[in-house]
Amino acid sequence: MDDNPFIKFENLYVIPTFHSRIEFAKLVRTALFKVFPDVIAVELPNNIQDEVIEAIGRLPFLSLIGYADTLNPKKLNFIPVDPGDSIMESIRIGLEYDIPIEFIDLSVSEYLPPSFKLPDDYAINQIGLHKFYKQISKYFKNEFKDNKAKLKDKVNLEDFLKNQENVDNKYNFIEKDILREKYMAAHLLKLMSLYHRVLLIIGMAHWENVKYYIENPEKIEEVELELIPHKYVKIYNIRGSDARFILRELPYHTYKWLRFRNEFSKGKLESIETPEELYDILNSYNKIEHIRKILINAKYDYEEEFKEFVDLHKLKTLFQYSRNLSLSDRRLLPNLYQLLIASKNIVDDDYAWKVMEKATKYPYDDESDNYETLKMGLEGGYDPSGRYIKLRRHHPYTYGKEKEVPLKEKPEEKYPGEWRDKWEEGKDYTVSWPPEDILEEDYFAFIRKKTIKNLKNQRIKIEEFKSSLMDGIAIKETIRNWAFKKKIYVQNIQQIQGKIDTIVVIFDTDEGEVEKYPYKLTWWAEHDRESDMAFYSTNPGDYIIGPGITHVEVGGLLSIFPALFLRSIFDPYMEYEFKDTNNKAERLLKAAIIYSKERYIAYVASKPPRKYFYSRAAIKNRELIYIPIDNFSKESLKTIKHIHILAGRDKRKIAHNYIFLNE
Repeated sequence: MDDNPFIKFENLYVIPTFHSRIEFAKLVRTALFKVFPDVIAVELPNNIQDEVIEAIGRLPFLSLIGYADTLNPKKLNFIPVDPGDSIMESIRIGLEYDIPIEFIDLSVSEYLPPSFKLPDDYAINQIGLHKFYKQISKYFKNEFKDNKAKLKDKVNLEDFLKNQENVDNKYNFIEKDILREKYMAAHLLKLMSLYHRVLLIIGMAHWENVKYYIENPEKIEEVELELIPHKYVKIYNIRGSDARFILRELPYHTYKWLRFRNEFSKGKLESIETPEELYDILNSYNKIEHIRKILINAKYDYEEEFKEFVDLHKLKTLFQYSRNLSLSDRRLLPNLYQLLIASKNIVDDDYAWKVMEKATKYPYDDESDNYETLKMGLEGGYDPSGRYIKLRRHHPYTYGKEKEVPLKEKPEEKYPGEWRDKWEEGKDYTVSWPPEDILEEDYFAFIRKKTIKNLKNQRIKIEEFKSSLMDGIAIKETIRNWAFKKKIYVQNIQQIQGKIDTIVVIFDTDEGEVEKYPYKLTWWAEHDRESDMAFYSTNPGDYIIGPGITHVEVGGLLSIFPALFLRSIFDPYMEYEFKDTNNKAERLLKAAIIYSKERYIAYVASKPPRKYFYSRAAIKNRELIYIPIDNFSKESLKTIKHIHILAGRDKRKIAHNYIFLNE
């Protein structure tokens, strides 16, 4: 493998690049210490040079440079000042090391090339730039070679400059590309005669044609190195929360790249004694490690907030699934969309939101008002006056179809503390959210059916077939004994007399030194399809997810259906009636025995109740049916373990914007 981070041509050291990709920015940093260039040439027009350098000076704050040929543009070509872009990295290096920088591109108005998908540049780490470029150049030849070959000696730059006003109608994007390549080649010929070592950062699709014109200088004799400046050039500020709309890497990758650059600054790199040590440092930035950290850090946050453990097996499956999704799209590393799809399918939407927060983290925001801030979206942005600006990217390359994230957007607070204020206003009038109530009642019904089924299975008698098939042949028992006894066995299913109206589910008895579930509430049914409920949980208001909307984690609950207007079992005046209970879980169980109307009571917990409660149930002609909580999946139990409380009925109209149910 050729380890050189450049392609040498005469005194040019060329890095054919994909724009806005950190792997190529790494090549630029490595090339600096192998070439020590006298000048750095970049594929940008020099009429925006001052604005680009100004925006680079703002880093780590993000900027977007918009330019057009009209004073009041509706559409802009734009160049994001992306810290992970190889061209921006080369300019930063030039400024840091006092190396002259030349902007060699031709500025053309209304330049709108079609976008096309490129392969994952992470492969450069394994095969090197030379082999990577050799493979990619075949693709470019297939796409554009014939069209460019027909036009590259026919398009005249002088005619183009004279017809700038009619450029839209007269020139297509291939002709404009040829004109740009002619101009860049002419500029490079001049630089090659003035400097000994020229480091060139140029789009991968342009290098072959630029090289052709350098080798045939007679074809660009008419080119004059003069520019017609655009009438509109402006720097916009981009908020860190909108970073994913202008960066072509995960914002977390870019954030880590900035941290990497700061850690190994100019002074630190110049103190290194051996080239091997230097290259080890430059190659230590690894995006695979960052993806692993995104998923693991999201796991920690998810477990802390929702008290749900993501085990190693599930995490391994998540890694494999995200890898397979990326491979199915012919990528080596997963993008944001694929990470979120994997997170939703392997864990749930709440975990996917944590992954989203980590992956799109870009913590730098300019709080000053020195630049107008664009509110960004996939297709464009809104300026401070609310005007929508359609943005057209200067560079055509994409790395997969742009997709909306597969998560419903969460509204933001209108002002800091808005959601808390709404909660405080209505916290004395709490209600549930009906769509969530439906899911809870469905799950309670499922528990009742499962309990009856388990009870029936416990009361099946297996008998030897004599004169009646009874309730059918016992297939397993018959097969087990046929070889030795040659007998048939049948089932005798005992009929169940009674139903289940009351269930108790205990997730945590909460008997530690510190009370984890201090909030206690009895909720009454609002209509005949709901049950009466009593539960203990975390305090409402500890975790606010919307205006007057809070999430709570339930430690234990009691449900009685049909509803009977359950008494407030946790109120102080009920203490005497429940003096024989040791904790909140036992209080729920005793209430179930007292208020149940049917014979059977389902008790779901990690361990069975004290024998005392079996006796208490028998006195009232009730029977406790214990089911280990491990018989239910953790994912399904979240339906009743994590619920939401609203501060007033008026919040029901907006709750769907903040509560996302896994139906």
